[in-house]
Amino acid sequence: MIDNDFLQKLSARAAGLFPAAEAARAKLEKDMYGLLQTSLAKLNVVTKEEFVAQTRLLEQARAQIAALENKMAALESEAKR
Repeated sequence: MIDNDFLQKLSARAAGLFPAAEAARAKLEKDMYGLLQTSLAKLNVVTKEEFVAQTRLLEQARAQIAALENKMAALESEAKR
């Protein structure tokens, strides 16, 4: 999920583009936050931290597969002797 702090800053910045009364600005900021949160949730995006964590797991899995493939090849060559 997207970082809430990022969404709050983005919605505040977007709301700041409209010269309105303070109450209307607060409502607009809240509405923009909800709209951004809903829209980004539909995009199925992940945070950078989640992406990095999944990348690390994938690298570990690839290393384990490579080690198992090497072990299997060694056992196969031993069995042929």
